[in-house]
Amino acid sequence: MTSKNLEINYLYRDAANYKQYASVVVPNPKGLTPEQVKAALLQYFAADQVWPDILHFRPEDLGWPTAYFDDHDEEGDDLNLHELEDVKPSDAKATEGCELPSLMGMPRSPAD
Repeated sequence: MTSKNLEINYLYRDAANYKQYASVVVPNPKGLTPEQVKAALLQYFAADQVWPDILHFRPEDLGWPTAYFDDHDEEGDDLNLHELEDVKPSDAKATEGCELPSLMGMPRSPAD
């Protein structure tokens, strides 16, 4: 049986390697697998990949909360990217305002 929602866990790592975690629970009406969601995130954010073993993305582009520290400084050494930790089925209530359809099958604009 497929769970109706997916929990997506991610983190922000600053230039000093301090980490701050965030997660959202999104509705999954199409019954996507965690692997399909990871593949879609990788495709959507392909231009933002920094290291081959970490899936980087910008949750703010999806309308999801960020985990930036208060002193986040992109003018310094901090990146503007988060790292995907995990995608897993969840029976938890969806996070208000957070959805998957904004990235599934939707190309990014060239201005991004």
